Amino acid sequence: MVRIIAIRVVDRIKESGHTQDVLSKHSSIIKSRLGFHELNEDVCSREAYILLHLKDDEAGVKALMNDLGEIYGIELKQMDLGPEADKPYPIPVESAVAVVGMIINNRSEIIREVQKALTSFGCTIRTRLGINEEDHGKDMGLILLELVGEHSEMNGLVERLNNINNVSVTVISFN
Repeated sequence: MVRIIAIRVVDRIKESGHTQDVLSKHSSIIKSRLGFHELNEDVCSREAYILLHLKDDEAGVKALMNDLGEIYGIELKQMDLGPEADKPYPIPVESAVAVVGMIINNRSEIIREVQKALTSFGCTIRTRLGINEEDHGKDMGLILLELVGEHSEMNGLVERLNNINNVSVTVISFN
């Protein structure tokens, strides 16, 4: 099982120092990290999101979650990916941000089909992180997506990915 923690930092300027301190304290269980916030010529958003790909360490994850839970001004969500994970639910219309995580087993055999689906819904994908891994000798991939736009398009992408054999999809959304 692959565990992803999604963090919504409500006020990046006020809470980033506290959040960074906790992430540094628990860096030994963080395999990869992706952070993003809205940025353009007119706006640098105070709201930010951090995705953490964690090692399989229940005690470490619990300690990290407890320490993060002590920080005022952040929201935490967890996603577990793998065959035993819950199936994705439709992304609610009121969601401002949706994050899709997927595990791709037998990556080299099905990656073209996954890539075709991602390309078909390319205008819905704002941020994408792909990690190639080997799990117990198996060729697998982890892809994390930040989705934006029409909810029907976002849910269409989730449904299409979920219908590909050897792909396990899970969704986290923030209002």
